[in-house]
Amino acid sequence: MEPIAVYARQKGEWAVIHRCTKCGALRMNRIAGDDSEVLLLSLALRPIALPAFPLERIGQAPPAETPPARAQPADP
Repeated sequence: MEPIAVYARQKGEWAVIHRCTKCGALRMNRIAGDDSEVLLLSLALRPIALPAFPLERIGQAPPAETPPARAQPADP
């Protein structure tokens, strides 16, 4: 099992999400008193440090979509 993320539960308690390296199953476990705070924070900040998209896109308008063509009325 490898830690892949942290999860904050409703009452503020943190849990670590692990993925099995063999089958890919996900499991969630409460953090323990002897867990490294630095490693927990690095898991929590991973999406910010390694975003899934280029940061240059933030604030840019999405590409304009071309509206569907309308049928032209026939000349009488």
